[in-house]
Amino acid sequence: RIFLPQKFRFKKKYVLTYGIDNCVAIYPYQEWLKTTKKIENISLKDKSYQRIFNRIFFAQAEIVELDNQGRLLIPKKFKDKYSLSNEVVLVGNRNKVELWSKEEWEKYYKNAEKILNQIKSQIEI
Repeated sequence: RIFLPQKFRFKKKYVLTYGIDNCVAIYPYQEWLKTTKKIENISLKDKSYQRIFNRIFFAQAEIVELDNQGRLLIPKKFKDKYSLSNEVVLVGNRNKVELWSKEEWEKYYKNAEKILNQIKSQIEI
């Protein structure tokens, strides 16, 4: 189980699935419904890729509910696939929360910082 901090507690029901990066994607249920609509409208040139993406993304999805203490039970398949242990990182990402192993997040973040520095030199914020 992971404790979901108050800032990430949008509702009681969530959908967990494989993230695009090496993490678990945690969607509030209503956001999941919106996401499924968006995915239905994606049209890849290679239809076999479309089918593969849809099957994997949707087949792995699991509905979970917060318990009374604000915790989510993380199914074993996610723990195993993403090497989730006692040290994890929760990252807010628009309409979802991502659950990363601490080690994987640190590798990702280090690389992302380099890319971010390149991007910052090209834009003004």
